[in-house]
Amino acid sequence: MAQLTCSVTADGLEIPVYRTKVLIAGSGAASLSCALHLSRMGEEDVLVVTDNLNGGTSRNTGSDKQTYYKLSDSTLEPDSAYDMAEALAGCGCVNGDIALVEAVCSSRAFYNLVNIGVPFPHNRYGGYTGYKTDHDPASRGTSTGPFTSKLMVECLLDEVNRYGTEIWNSHDVVRILSLDGEQHTADRSGAKIAGVLVMDKHQLNNGSFGLKIILTDNLVLGLGGPAGLYESSVYPKIHTGGIGLALEIGAEAANLTESQFGIASIKHRWNLSGSYQQVIPAYYSTDEDGSNRNDFLLPYFSSYEAYTKAVFLKGYQWPFDSSKAIGGSSIIDLLIYIERMNGRRVFMDFRENPAGKASWGDFNRNCVSKTALEYLDNSAAWAKTPIRRLGKLNPDSIELYRMFGINLETEALEIDVCAQHNNGGLAGDIWWESTNISRLFPIGEINGSHGISRPGGSALNSGQVGALRAAQRIVSYSSETREMGPSPSERTEVLSAFLPQIESIVAFIRTCTGGSDEAGREDDLSPEDFRQEYRRRMSIYGGMVRDPQSMSETLASAASQMERASHQRCSEVECLPQVLKNRHMVITHFCYLAAMADYLENGGGSRGSCIVLDSEGSEIHGLLGERWKLRPENIEKRNLIQIIRLKSEGGKASTIVSEYRRARPIPMETYWFEKVWSDFKSNSHIKEKK
Repeated sequence: MAQLTCSVTADGLEIPVYRTKVLIAGSGAASLSCALHLSRMGEEDVLVVTDNLNGGTSRNTGSDKQTYYKLSDSTLEPDSAYDMAEALAGCGCVNGDIALVEAVCSSRAFYNLVNIGVPFPHNRYGGYTGYKTDHDPASRGTSTGPFTSKLMVECLLDEVNRYGTEIWNSHDVVRILSLDGEQHTADRSGAKIAGVLVMDKHQLNNGSFGLKIILTDNLVLGLGGPAGLYESSVYPKIHTGGIGLALEIGAEAANLTESQFGIASIKHRWNLSGSYQQVIPAYYSTDEDGSNRNDFLLPYFSSYEAYTKAVFLKGYQWPFDSSKAIGGSSIIDLLIYIERMNGRRVFMDFRENPAGKASWGDFNRNCVSKTALEYLDNSAAWAKTPIRRLGKLNPDSIELYRMFGINLETEALEIDVCAQHNNGGLAGDIWWESTNISRLFPIGEINGSHGISRPGGSALNSGQVGALRAAQRIVSYSSETREMGPSPSERTEVLSAFLPQIESIVAFIRTCTGGSDEAGREDDLSPEDFRQEYRRRMSIYGGMVRDPQSMSETLASAASQMERASHQRCSEVECLPQVLKNRHMVITHFCYLAAMADYLENGGGSRGSCIVLDSEGSEIHGLLGERWKLRPENIEKRNLIQIIRLKSEGGKASTIVSEYRRARPIPMETYWFEKVWSDFKSNSHIKEKK
């Protein structure tokens, strides 16, 4: 149980101070898994803090067949952890030792989920038969259907509750409190986690705005990806993300340039991958009022066969892939993006087959790509219309939309190319501990271990493995030091050290709520308008299309908005949580754009899920014009991981420090059992933190 130890006065507010050995921020699949592992390892002093126990990406997202990536256990072709590590590291900008850990521990993490009731399908011999997902050479994908991560969260929460782990719901993390936060070194000697400042959203009117301080020895940060960063987003609306909280205190971040973007519906935010594309629906765009229909894809294909092949392959190759923009399926994503930028609405319609040019004749099975037709025939899913094909191939995918009030049999889906996953994030080691801030453990999507183009479903595995590894490291710290918490005098010293960090938040709140002399400026915005400004900027300049010519001006605008974070109107305390989330999200958007600008300035080209425009580059398609030429990827940079951190100057965080570190290779050591056994008994295998 978190213990109330004392209170502290900050700018006239009396704020209670609590104490726990391990604080887990977030309640998604990675966070809950870490809490469960800690309980099983005997660590009882654990507190989970979450803004919404029913929120988050893990619980509220999925796809037609949401994939979990793991080591194969039921194929005739042998699989090994080293082969899986090669697949993970082969995507570029991935440290080989981390890839090996994710591969070696994947079976343990997967069977933990099986053992707590996640219903992954297995064959009559007990093997968990897999399938190939994107960037996967070995059929390592498995699934429970559209809601794999949701089922994981539900089963994990049941187990966490069974162990009696304390959970504070409706609490936002407002700021991470660190000691010696201005010094950051590679060996983590310069900064250490001390606690967090949280806001109880049920106590906003208690005279202290619901603020609480939680002192902790270890902070597990499982706040997910930067869901609130983009205007065009498939992340659930109730999820914002919290990476900016760590960026603010100077935590190192890796690969912030690398995100995934894919076609998704926007009325109900959902990925339109797999079956939704494989049944070959119609695509078209309209004016804002729904008039002036245009089958905008047609000019870019020479026949039904070419058209249907591209749409079908979009199911397998769902995320936008710059390497498939020229002559591949990702031309579809780019054309949707251009239509949307031109103010057009875009739709996928399962009620009708794709329209063709007059010279192509009528649509029928004989004009469908051989690749697509063989798949549909083998799946016994051919029918005259896409909705009927979908009903045969994956009926659950139709019911899914019906659950959210959308009937695919009677209406078209409005779509966009949306931010879907951040492959970058905070930099961590093989124990998922921050590379430069001691006792900070970023797990799940907030950890930047995924590289340029990860195999589909590998993020779920990474989150579960990271949860296990962080728990092991935390328990080893406890066994090394037998921590009992600070004495009263030490506690007073700690509180005094980061009191200015707390007072800055209180001053920020007073300014936004009109309780200071700085309030009421003419340029103040509502929280909604302030949020829309940075989200719009990210979708236009930091999304799947990046233009070096506009990046300098964009970054200056982002820095300006970061400085104006307190220029938000908050007449009612109920809007404070949103105002404070905007405060760290605007820091996030500045850091991401700064990382992109640095990458472009250093010769970075198109790769992963984004293209870099370049007038001297390769023509994407003859009909698109001069603007749409892409800068080829600089392959040499695939072995260099961009590391950035935010540096404070004059008390304000405004400068990005960047460097490029060569990705570590996959370890190929030979281990002698007796030596491993000895190291294991002495815990030296964990103490070695390289």
